[in-house]
Amino acid sequence: MRIGIMKIVVDAMGGEKNIPDINIEGALFAVKEIDDLNIILVGPQKIVKEKLEEISKKFFLRKYLKNLTIVDAEEIVSMEEQPSKALRIKQNSSIAVGIKLIKDDLADGFVSAGNSGVIMAFALTQIGTVKNISRPAIATVLPTLNSSCVVLDVGANVDCKPSQLVELAYMGVVYSEHILGRKKPKVALLSIGTEETKGNQQVLETYKLLKQTNLNFIGNIEGKDIPFGIADVVITDGFVGNIVLKFGEGVAEMLLMLIKQALKKHPLAMLSLPFVWNAIKDIRKKVDFTEYGGAPLLGLEKVCIISHGRSNAKAIKNAIKVATQMVKKNINSIISQYMEKLVI
Repeated sequence: MRIGIMKIVVDAMGGEKNIPDINIEGALFAVKEIDDLNIILVGPQKIVKEKLEEISKKFFLRKYLKNLTIVDAEEIVSMEEQPSKALRIKQNSSIAVGIKLIKDDLADGFVSAGNSGVIMAFALTQIGTVKNISRPAIATVLPTLNSSCVVLDVGANVDCKPSQLVELAYMGVVYSEHILGRKKPKVALLSIGTEETKGNQQVLETYKLLKQTNLNFIGNIEGKDIPFGIADVVITDGFVGNIVLKFGEGVAEMLLMLIKQALKKHPLAMLSLPFVWNAIKDIRKKVDFTEYGGAPLLGLEKVCIISHGRSNAKAIKNAIKVATQMVKKNINSIISQYMEKLVI
């Protein structure tokens, strides 16, 4: 467990809109709420400095400026940029410079709402994976009827070998145990049916391998089972996982919109709104991705958190919190230790 002042790098220019404002605002509120935390904002120094002054005044947070520093990075990576191209020509981008800071042990973790493919590319080339992990994976926490579950991979690796899916299972268990506090997490493999014989060749082979491990493997589950919290850790490749993630986000937003539309159609229901408002707020909080901050890129030598491109300041603040938790609990080292127990 880490002791002392922690340094987290925040990509000031990452995100789809309102940058660098949302990243700076999230960073300011993070240092306000988290003790012994310093944040390094990476981006064009003049722009970031001006915005930092402006936002700290706006929210009466000037006393926390001592906890933030700025590292200059003039280049910006767009959300549409190809990772291979960015690796060649964007070595002075906020993503590249930020990841180099953690590579050189000048900071403990990195948070960005920027281009996930580019983050992955720079992280792999500059940092590398822990022992016995072939590829890092993006893990995300999804709300369930009971509490939440970890789903991985959700986008880092669109094609996975069965052995790599087993690696995902071990990484997911570490995250579930040490970050979410689950004891002996239940691991499930996402498939088109719960029977052992259901699924494509990848799933069929992975099922056999998972049965041979010391994990609490409960078998296959279907997509409809995820929201009911049947498993604590759900394993799939990045192609299917990303579709599940985006579909879930869409359904959550649709349900909230349907509730609003239904209330407007029924005057008596609108009159009851003051009595049910707290319940509606609880539901909204449960399905709001900003509550979960960001998705860790598990399996790297260093802590790297990828936030949603549509993140607001609250999401960035919570992503920073996730990064500090992972650093404090030394998640990467634990993943390496777990992989030594791997039995295939």
